[in-house]
Amino acid sequence: MKRMKRMNKKNLPLWMMLTIIASLLIACKDGSDVLPSEDEDSIEVHEADSDYTWNSTDVIPIVLNGTSITANNAGVSVAGAVATIKAAGTYSISGTLTNGQIVVNNEDKGVVRIILNGVDITSSNSAAIYIKKAGKALVVLADNTQNKLTDGATYVYDIPADEEPNAALFSKADLTIFGNGALTVTGKFNDGIASKDGLIIKSGTLNVTAADDGIRGKDYLIIKDGAINVTAKTDGLKSNNDENTALGYIIIEKGTMTISAGDDGIHAESKLTINGGNINITKSYEGIESKIITVNDGTIHIVSSDDGLNAAGGSSESATASGSYYFYMNGGYIWMDANGDGVDVNGTAEMTGGVIIVNGTTANNNAAVDYDRSFKITGGYLLAVGSSGMAQIPGTSSTQNSVLITLTTAQQAGSLVHIQDSEGKDILTFKSTKKYQSVAFSSPELKKDTSYDVFLGGSSTGTVTDGLYKDGIYTSGTKAGTVSITSVATKVKL
Repeated sequence: MKRMKRMNKKNLPLWMMLTIIASLLIACKDGSDVLPSEDEDSIEVHEADSDYTWNSTDVIPIVLNGTSITANNAGVSVAGAVATIKAAGTYSISGTLTNGQIVVNNEDKGVVRIILNGVDITSSNSAAIYIKKAGKALVVLADNTQNKLTDGATYVYDIPADEEPNAALFSKADLTIFGNGALTVTGKFNDGIASKDGLIIKSGTLNVTAADDGIRGKDYLIIKDGAINVTAKTDGLKSNNDENTALGYIIIEKGTMTISAGDDGIHAESKLTINGGNINITKSYEGIESKIITVNDGTIHIVSSDDGLNAAGGSSESATASGSYYFYMNGGYIWMDANGDGVDVNGTAEMTGGVIIVNGTTANNNAAVDYDRSFKITGGYLLAVGSSGMAQIPGTSSTQNSVLITLTTAQQAGSLVHIQDSEGKDILTFKSTKKYQSVAFSSPELKKDTSYDVFLGGSSTGTVTDGLYKDGIYTSGTKAGTVSITSVATKVKL
């Protein structure tokens, strides 16, 4: 990623300041994605092309011998089973430590590159790798290697006032992880992988188990690619910075992620942007949560015991409607099975493309779609089934038609809902994972001043993916009634 310099607002000429203010006012008026403070695009990201190249002749070997360490270089000091890297450079580490640690303490704040070349490091009372000082740290997973880091269930803090370190792989500096090898991290004490600055995952296979958060970048977490598997007792992927509201963001570009979390699958305090990848949240309290959520591409599956997708400000303010909370769906695919709200936006939602499928709550105090301010849909495919007590569809500012069908009788899980036009063309055939009494549906195929027949039950010979049937023959169940699309937001009871 190209380095972006912070803008010095004090040195801006008056005409430029007025232009910026005017553009912000226009953007706010049309509901576009504007943060109340500095956006992450203007924040310096620590990646550089030179991070990923080095001379093999400059590599300094460090060999782990179980209870001792061999390192014949002035830039490395060894005390028993602890090796401290004091100088910038590239270091290749191999072997096993049964109870030891690798520490980076580079006073000149240069770049330290650590190549994990088949290591198994265990620390009984601290982080396995502790990056205390460095201008930037790079952890390289050597090709075709298996690497393991394990910390202890109790810690002796190096910095007690800050309770640091607190992760099996812990960095107080910007951290990048990349390579074609694999890394297994077991965080018995707190987090698995944590950076107190920015964290970039460019490539590699990461398997992380954590007693608290799985993978955390305080300033930002950027996932460019890789195969990432996280099992965490709290959040799976996380970024939060309490001192700077422009930080604490997550960007996912590509990669395959499987996440099992006790709290949020993915939590970004300020902003979450998903541009691609395959994300499978198999267990969570809330699937993904941030003040601003933007999905441009990618395939996302979510299972949650509460909300599937929550555009809100965290637990302390999650029930408060705000103009600061947004959900933008511009492309990609989201499927969710949520016991709370499915799509829950404590502010404004906009959908221009992509697919959203919600198997929503059975409780009437939640809804498959729940928004507080507005929901505008101009494109894409939205299907949300669930309870009827608080069911919603996109509003009248939309340009694509939506219909909310409330059923007199709840349908059992596995029972089909089928919508067809007057000529028998299949508009929707869907099998919910849960009992449902409402169907919220928006599609480019829904035409105004057109009537559609709604059937419940029956069967289909079509190919089914995530409950949706395609290219099959529907055998009629019970006809619930006929729906006429009279506006962009039609509501009927059958």
